Amino acid sequence: MSRAKAIIFDWGRTLYDKENGRLFPETKEVVESCAKKYELAIVSLSVDGDIEDRFEKLKNYDLRKSFRFALFHPSDKDTLFRNAIGNLDLEAREVMIVDDRIKRLRWGIENGCQTIWIRKGKYAGELPNGEGNPTYTVDSLREILRIV
Repeated sequence: MSRAKAIIFDWGRTLYDKENGRLFPETKEVVESCAKKYELAIVSLSVDGDIEDRFEKLKNYDLRKSFRFALFHPSDKDTLFRNAIGNLDLEAREVMIVDDRIKRLRWGIENGCQTIWIRKGKYAGELPNGEGNPTYTVDSLREILRIV
């Protein structure tokens, strides 16, 4: 059982299927289940710069209510993580980070967060390369329910 008080989710390819332009089928179930026990936030890169589109999707998919906040930036995810943990008023060890890219978990691993790598999709073949090892590795978003 996790000792986390909050979960920070990535957006693209973690909750949202970018290749097919929709949520993954299990996203709402997982988010709603996690929201019953944890504070939730989104920290995600918006490489295309279309941050407003992401907020619109959160609203349209009726997910906004489950998240305390969502932070997006075109290139600096590490600063977003620091800001998110500050906004949550928690220590890093009390936060779990969920992402589909092992390299995007580096900040969390180095700072004592619990981390879940969803090893699926476009980046499933990436292996840890100096980032350290995630706390958990799963093959689907739904699998995190057995951890949290």
